Amino acid sequence: MTGLLLTPFRDLIKDRCGLLFEGNGEEKLASALSARMEEVGRASASDYYTLLQGNEEEFQHLVNLLTINETYFFREPEQIRLLTERLAPRLLARTDHHGPVRILSAGCSSGEEPYSLVMALQEKYGESVSRLFAFTGGDIDSAVLAKARSGRYTEFSFRGVPEKIRHSYFDKDHRGYVLKESIRSLVEFRELNLLAKSFSPALQGFDIIFFRNVSIYFDAPTRKLIQQALASLLKDDGYLVIGTAETLANDLGVLPLVEEDNLFYFVKGTALIPEGAPAAPLMRPPLPPPIAPLSRPGLTWNMPDLSSLMPAAAPTLMPEPVALPVTVAGASPAALPAIQAVQDLVREKRFDEALPQLDVLLTADPAHVAALLLKAHINLNRKDFASAETAAQTVLATDPWNTDAFMLLGQAAKWREQPADAIRWFKQAAYGHHECWPAHYFLADLYRQSGEAEQARRSYRVVLQLLAEDATPDTGIKVLPLGLPPGEIRFLCQHQLNKMGLPGSANAVGVR
Repeated sequence: MTGLLLTPFRDLIKDRCGLLFEGNGEEKLASALSARMEEVGRASASDYYTLLQGNEEEFQHLVNLLTINETYFFREPEQIRLLTERLAPRLLARTDHHGPVRILSAGCSSGEEPYSLVMALQEKYGESVSRLFAFTGGDIDSAVLAKARSGRYTEFSFRGVPEKIRHSYFDKDHRGYVLKESIRSLVEFRELNLLAKSFSPALQGFDIIFFRNVSIYFDAPTRKLIQQALASLLKDDGYLVIGTAETLANDLGVLPLVEEDNLFYFVKGTALIPEGAPAAPLMRPPLPPPIAPLSRPGLTWNMPDLSSLMPAAAPTLMPEPVALPVTVAGASPAALPAIQAVQDLVREKRFDEALPQLDVLLTADPAHVAALLLKAHINLNRKDFASAETAAQTVLATDPWNTDAFMLLGQAAKWREQPADAIRWFKQAAYGHHECWPAHYFLADLYRQSGEAEQARRSYRVVLQLLAEDATPDTGIKVLPLGLPPGEIRFLCQHQLNKMGLPGSANAVGVR
C-alpha cells in the first residue's frame, strides 16, 4: 500500500484510539491491513475502510495487530517502591478513606504491571492485600488481555524479578510459568480505550492510576486528551504515575506535578501532596546561557553504593539508529537482512523478530559491528549480561573507541549494580567522544546517587551545554536506540542543579 492509500486508515486509527503510524510505522500498518483484508476477504482498500467504519469487532481485530506489548515484571522498580512506601500508606492512613484503595494499570498489556503491583503490596501487607486494595488492568488490545487473564508467562517476562518472588508467586511447568491463583484472582481486566467518549462505572473512581511507557506512542495533543481522561477516572484526591522517561513530556497543565524521593508524579487536588514536597512548576525553567568550553577529562572514579531492595530499572539506551552498510565476505548483500530494517525492529522492541535476522548476519560475518551491538542490546534487555558484554568487547577488539560499545558496557554495569565499572565505561565514552551527552548524564546520576555533589554538578552542566536549544551534538552513538528525550534531560539536569542550590549557568570544567 502506498502512503496515500494509508492516509484514511491512519486518520481513522488516530481519531479512535490515538495511535500514530508515520515514517517507519507505516510498514507495520500496511502489513496489518493486508493481513486483515485477506482474512475478511476484502480485495480493495476502500471496501475494507468501509467495513472498519461500521464494524467495531473488525476494528478491534486490526488494533490487536498494531499495538506494541513490550513489558515485564517489576519494570521501573523505583516507582513500585514509591507505591508501597509512600502512596499506598498515605491513602490507607486517611480517616476519610472508606473501602479498598483502588488501583488501575492503564495500558496493562499482558498483565505484568498490575500483577507486579499486587505482589509488591503483598510483600508489604501480607494476606491483608485482598482487603486493603482492589486492582484493575485495562488495555485496548483484547487479545493481550486474554493472555493477562491466563497468568501464563515465559522467561522473557522475568528480566527484573528476584528469585524469591518467582518461587513465591509462580508455578513452573513445561510451557513456562503460571501465576498462582491467589494473585491472579485479585486483578480484574477490562478493555479500555482512553479516547472513548464515556467510561463504565467500573473504570471510574480510582485512587491511583499507573500509565507507564504508553504515552510515547501518542503526539502531544493526544497525550493531553488522554491525561484529561485519566484525570476523570481518578477520585478527587488521587495519584497518576507515568513512566520515569515520560513524566515531564506529560506535564501539560492538566494535573499538578509533584516530586518526591527524586521521582515525579501527578496529583488530582492538593490534599495528598506530602509536606516538604511542593508541586513542581508546570512551566519548564529557561535554559541557562552558554558556559565555557570544556577540557578533556581524566579517568578517575569512585565506588558509590547503589544497592536496592528491588532489581534495577531496565537500561535505556542510545540515539535514533543510523543505517550502517552491510559488507559480508562470501555473501550477496541482497540475500541478507537489511540492517536498517533490523534496527527498526530493535527500536520498536520487537526482539523476537530481530534476533533471527541478526543471527543470519552474524553467521555470514561474525565481526559485523552493527549486528553485534544490536544483539548485545537485546541480550542486555533480557539480562543476559555475559553475552551482551562479550559482544561489546568483541566490537572494541576491532574498534577500540566505539562509543556504542562503551555505552552498552556502562549500562550493563549499572544494571548489575557495579557503579565503579559503570562510571569507568561512561567516562571512556565521554573521553573518546566528548559530545556524548548520554554518557555525561549517566555519570551525573551516578555521582549524585553516591553523594559526589561536585562531580554531579559538573556533569549535569556539561549536559546542559551540549543540549543547548540550538545545538545538535553528534553523540558518537551510531547503532543503539536512545530512549532519552533531550528536552526532558535538559529539564532534569537543571532541576537537579536547582535542588543543589547551584545555578546551571556558572562556569564548568570537564569531568574529572
